[in-house]
Amino acid sequence: MATLDPGLGEKFSGRTQRAINPDGTFNVRRQGGPHRHDPCQWLIRMSWGRFIGLVVGFFVVLNALFALAYLALGLENLPGVGPPHTLAHDFLSALFFSVQTFTSVGYGHVYPGSNATGALSSLEALVGVLTFALATGLLYGRFSRPSARLLFTRRALITRRPDSGLPCLMFRLANQRRNTLIDLQARVLLRSLDAATGNYRYNFLPLERDNVSLLPLSWTLVHDITPDSPLHGLSAADYQAQDFELLVLVKAYDDTFAQDVHARFSYIYSEIDWHRRFVRAYHVASDGVAVLDLDMLDATEAL
Repeated sequence: MATLDPGLGEKFSGRTQRAINPDGTFNVRRQGGPHRHDPCQWLIRMSWGRFIGLVVGFFVVLNALFALAYLALGLENLPGVGPPHTLAHDFLSALFFSVQTFTSVGYGHVYPGSNATGALSSLEALVGVLTFALATGLLYGRFSRPSARLLFTRRALITRRPDSGLPCLMFRLANQRRNTLIDLQARVLLRSLDAATGNYRYNFLPLERDNVSLLPLSWTLVHDITPDSPLHGLSAADYQAQDFELLVLVKAYDDTFAQDVHARFSYIYSEIDWHRRFVRAYHVASDGVAVLDLDMLDATEAL
């Protein structure tokens, strides 16, 4: 039985792409509105490589602009630089003076020698203090923001239980980090296209186990395809025709941050394999310790 729209929309002008991207973000593009961009959210959520590159680039560009301003005022207003040399030498001298002022390191043999350069260096010192305060706040925000680093299998499986032969849908996940996650809860929704109306509909897929107390190893989530299941009697061609997408929502308590964390993932019809089963991703070492091999999380074999 179909359930209400969970917030992803039912009526569209055409067939849409997947609702949830592999990185857990929603596949929605925003436009218009009074607040189109939120710099703080953008800076906190961007990747570490881009963030560090942006901070370094901003530092270099800002100091280069102040160095050009010191050059415009004349290097004779910076005692200790010495007589003019090449343009590159003079620019580097002004740049190094700018960095000393910007970072509040303190002046060496070069110091402001006029009211104009003194005012400019005072302004730069203020900009430097504010910039480092902002960068420190963003850095703390990035480190203190809790997040779940759950690793999902790249593909889901339509397989059969070895004991009863009952068909079932399954996929599995594991914690990429070494932190402790407790009280995990999972929900799986099926999004499908109704050919008669052209609208999307949603069904909750009951799981064999929708919660676990701990996650030191992997967790296989299984939905039995009984006659009551919306997947009952359907083939791979039906999955494609109805534009199936499995929406996975996981909630857990992170013992490190003492907060709830959330993870999202999805499988579209082309990411579902048939007549295969997962290979166990953990084993017991010679010293009796269980070993989880994350490289084996996606390993499957034919039935």
